[in-house]
Amino acid sequence: MKCKVFSILGDSISTFEGYTPARAVFFDRSMAAETGIREVGDTWWMQVIRSQDGELGYNNSMAGSLVAGALASSGTDFGRISSLGQNKSPDVILIAIGCNDWAFGVHPQEFEESYRLMIRRIKEIYPKAEIWCSTLPEGQEVDPVEQFFLNIDGRISGKVYSDIIKKIAREESLCLADLAAEPPYDTIDGVHPNKNGMKQLADAWIKALG
Repeated sequence: MKCKVFSILGDSISTFEGYTPARAVFFDRSMAAETGIREVGDTWWMQVIRSQDGELGYNNSMAGSLVAGALASSGTDFGRISSLGQNKSPDVILIAIGCNDWAFGVHPQEFEESYRLMIRRIKEIYPKAEIWCSTLPEGQEVDPVEQFFLNIDGRISGKVYSDIIKKIAREESLCLADLAAEPPYDTIDGVHPNKNGMKQLADAWIKALG
């Protein structure tokens, strides 16, 4: 039986040195001591792929990236979306992005329009792929270290953005991993997971995938 190819579109939580674009990696060698995340098998996404007996296609996750905007790092960017198939055409695409849109106060209407555009471009380029999107998980600080993450304008509840994702998933016939409904995951700064937090995120995804 052919194993499924998984590609990932995400933000800093889904990065790992040597596997995601080098210009925007959070989980690199310098973070290993702080987080306990020392190898790719510690990431949530590789745990998910291995649980499904799958293989990695391409992970285009970038620290600081938003869905909204007209940058090469934006979730809507054709180049970024096209890269998901640069190794092998994905059978499954896992989308874990939106936290930075909340953090930097992207207007919910703009977020909804951008998220829908991103999804439609993904469907256009990968019409046969099974598309999974996740709501925004909630983190809790455990043994906090230096504050790496600054929530500049995130005055709107993350639930607003998660509800938009759920609405689009329903209307666009996508699969949903409702991470917002799960217990908070362990982090070093309220956002970036430690090793146990990665496992908690992986377990939530695996539960959704069934």
